[in-house]
Amino acid sequence: MRVKQFLTGSFLSLILLVSCSKKSDDVSKVISIEGVWTGKYSVLSGPYDAHYSFKIKAGGTMELLDAAHQKKGEGVWELENGTIFSATFTDLSSGNTVYSVIANFKKDSGTLDGTWGNGEKEYGGGYWYMDKEN
Repeated sequence: MRVKQFLTGSFLSLILLVSCSKKSDDVSKVISIEGVWTGKYSVLSGPYDAHYSFKIKAGGTMELLDAAHQKKGEGVWELENGTIFSATFTDLSSGNTVYSVIANFKKDSGTLDGTWGNGEKEYGGGYWYMDKEN
């Protein structure tokens, strides 16, 4: 009888131990759109061989950065549904030329990829991608 009680008690203890085990704290990292982004762009369907960098700021403003992270342009941006990034900016280093971009924002991997165009048009110039630096 004591063996049966001992086995029953051991079995119940094992069940409690397994059912009360700690769940992993695997919370997906969500990356903010604000910060410095760096990547490359292509002209039309050519190779991605030109440096491209943005400093996306709070409040809907942004800067176009050169390879040394110096400001070379400025503009405005918005994020639609948390996944579609669009911006219009002026490149001060190229005679105040205006460009527009649109991209998919993947907040789990910290990437932007999309198209760019001249003026208010977000397409027609080529393609671009960026990864978040910070």
